[in-house]
Amino acid sequence: MTTVAERQLKGLRGRQATAARRVIEELLAQRCKAAGYRLAGSPLDHICCRHLDGSDRMLTAWLDSDHVVILGVGPHNRSATDVYLTVLDTLGIDMPPDERTKPPCCDNSTSLPIEAQAAEMIIDAIGNLARQRRRASGRT
Repeated sequence: MTTVAERQLKGLRGRQATAARRVIEELLAQRCKAAGYRLAGSPLDHICCRHLDGSDRMLTAWLDSDHVVILGVGPHNRSATDVYLTVLDTLGIDMPPDERTKPPCCDNSTSLPIEAQAAEMIIDAIGNLARQRRRASGRT
């Protein structure tokens, strides 16, 4: 089964695709040091965000210190495909009121926001929403 992020990554072209490939290579080599910053509010604080090209973002969750999952790739532009709004919609939560301090994904460059149960819940929710949307549109 293809994940939401895999389909999003395959749909990227040009500078967007180049930026995504570069970030994936950096994640593999540097782990959380390359993952950008954490989102604010629970359970979003288990998600890291990395800027790609322009308004494009890559959201990741860590299941273990060497197991990162790409949750989504897309624009942050308040459109129907906004990657942040998709995650909020998927999880059924409103924008957290927490201040957006954008702390690094790794605390002190070593400690990851690992909570496998929270990360797996987010991953499952995104996959379920994508399947529901495909069924509703008549695609499988």
